[in-house]
Amino acid sequence: MTTQPLHVDRRTFLAGTAGVLLSTGLAPGTASAQSTADPVDIAAWFEGVDNYDGVADATGHAEVTVAVGAEANGGGFGFGPAAINVDPGTTVVWEWTGEGGSHNVEASDGSFESEMAGDAGHTFEHAFENEGVTTYYCMPHRAMGMKGAVLVGDVGDVDVGGAPASSDPGGRSSEPNYEGWFDNVGNYESTAERRGESTVTVSVGAPGNGGAFAFDPPAIRVSPGTTVVWEWTGSGMHSVTATDGSFESEMVAEAGHTFEHTFASGGIHTYACPPHEALGMKGAVVVSDGGAAEGTPPSDRLGDYLTLGFGASIVAAVLGIPYVTGKERKRPPSPSASGR
Repeated sequence: MTTQPLHVDRRTFLAGTAGVLLSTGLAPGTASAQSTADPVDIAAWFEGVDNYDGVADATGHAEVTVAVGAEANGGGFGFGPAAINVDPGTTVVWEWTGEGGSHNVEASDGSFESEMAGDAGHTFEHAFENEGVTTYYCMPHRAMGMKGAVLVGDVGDVDVGGAPASSDPGGRSSEPNYEGWFDNVGNYESTAERRGESTVTVSVGAPGNGGAFAFDPPAIRVSPGTTVVWEWTGSGMHSVTATDGSFESEMVAEAGHTFEHTFASGGIHTYACPPHEALGMKGAVVVSDGGAAEGTPPSDRLGDYLTLGFGASIVAAVLGIPYVTGKERKRPPSPSASGR
């Protein structure tokens, strides 16, 4: 087996993928033996991951470097390449690009976990001693598709799939994996692209789900730092409550009432009207780079907003949830519920 790191180009891929970097002399991290006994459905693991197009063949090399924060999934939210095949004993070095904010590298089986970091050039490494398949992800951006896999040795009949997720005509994003959140939402068709706007308005009590039981649009993609304003139509009594409890409005029926929340951290933030959630009154705000709003931070990098070690705001940023509190305010009804 060749023991010198080499560059792997597209011709060495098992299926076309890009972004592998092979190098030596990187900072040491953690190394331990790890194996996966049960079969892993790689194709299912990468469903919705728009930069996965097969497994990069990196066998024959002692060290393989994977980019953290590669361009994917609507911003710097990918591992590049997403999946690699290596020999037993290979050390995989993850190197941060500095894009997409703060990321970590966390094994699905708990066998390794890096710290949360956002600095370009930061590295973490792990030695894979035993044959098998290990899946991993960036914890705060997992739902956006920031996932990876290391296949060690001969993995036999593992289904590696390889079909990439579809992108929009501008190539800016793919539809996020909401993991069934919108399965019973009658007015959900796709995620509305609203990046580049400093304020976005969502209608509360819009027609849908058998009555005035909808948010419109139900799913939006915004830039970090965007303020979302929910405006009541006056059709029924509703509230806006985050699934993770990070924001919650009062229960209101008055037309023109508004509630707002500023989203500083990347990720998928789901919410609902609790009394009508079972009917399908649910929504989501996807926060990612790519057309940042004027006057707002260009990324969700932890260091852009906080200094490490300061209480609950740190926990919120690390978990990829917004840490700016919601605000209630009254204003006259808007003639339009789609924007401001």
